Amino acid sequence: MGDLTPHFSQSEFRDKRAGVSVDVPVRLLGALEHLRGQVGRPIVIVSGYRTLDTNRAVVGAPASRHLVGDAVDIPPGIATVDQAEAAGFVGIGSSGPWAIHVDVRPGPPARWTY
Repeated sequence: MGDLTPHFSQSEFRDKRAGVSVDVPVRLLGALEHLRGQVGRPIVIVSGYRTLDTNRAVVGAPASRHLVGDAVDIPPGIATVDQAEAAGFVGIGSSGPWAIHVDVRPGPPARWTY
């Protein structure tokens, strides 16, 4: 069981290269729990918070939401873009019909494909 929510723990959001973490926004946790309820299965966090060095190493966007900790990447095949939007995510990067980057950025919705 998670320590932040019933299904997510702080360690899942930690920068996997640097071992550093930040406080995970409640809004991100709520959207992830909502999405998990929709898809009916666990959601693996592939990438959560990133330090600037890690973001550069993985060739992340210079203004990536991972740098502030309000974004995660999930494996393809877990949730559709429509499911991610219904769960409350604002930024959604997709590959085909699958949401693979989701975030709770302030401001208007953002959509892009990989």
